Amino acid sequence: MEGLLWTVAVIGLAAAFLAFRRGSRLAEEIKGLKRAQYESDSRLKRLSEEIREAVEPLRLHLAKVAGGGSVPQEMIVNGRRYLDISPDEAQHLLDRETERKDGEVLFVDVRTPKEYAVRRVAGARLVPIEELEQRYRMEIPDTAEKVLVYCASGDRSRLACDFLSRQGYTNLYHVQGGMMGWRGPTEGEGELNLIQIQRK
Repeated sequence: MEGLLWTVAVIGLAAAFLAFRRGSRLAEEIKGLKRAQYESDSRLKRLSEEIREAVEPLRLHLAKVAGGGSVPQEMIVNGRRYLDISPDEAQHLLDRETERKDGEVLFVDVRTPKEYAVRRVAGARLVPIEELEQRYRMEIPDTAEKVLVYCASGDRSRLACDFLSRQGYTNLYHVQGGMMGWRGPTEGEGELNLIQIQRK
């Protein structure tokens, strides 16, 4: 009888051990499934955001066209909010504008007033990035054929184009490289005067 009890005990321990191992394996599988579900949910959220980002420019373009405006074909085809152009292409547009004298191309400088005073594209309008939200309606007409936006190197002007495009502008051209790449005519004082502190 004692041998039978030992056999039952050993079988019970073996069954308990197998059940424990099976339970551990199931727990790991459940963790893996939860992790996979979390990753799928995250991907799904990102996907919906990506779809919204891709569709938004088209919605803005459609609204502009429905209101009687025009949108460059390249922006519609590529789903872009604005177009990137090189300083040389911007220079060509400035030359053409100078010949036509019709005010259809507007250069907007989004740098600081000090940077603008030193050197700027000839005829550019200053609307600092920090003041853009308050001033754009009055100073940047969305009726211009082209609005070329530049800064020192291209970072602030890209932000400005992104902001203006969300306000319904479809005539935006981002001048890549900004003043660092500009070789055309300029105006300004020519140098930045910094305050120097001297020791006595």
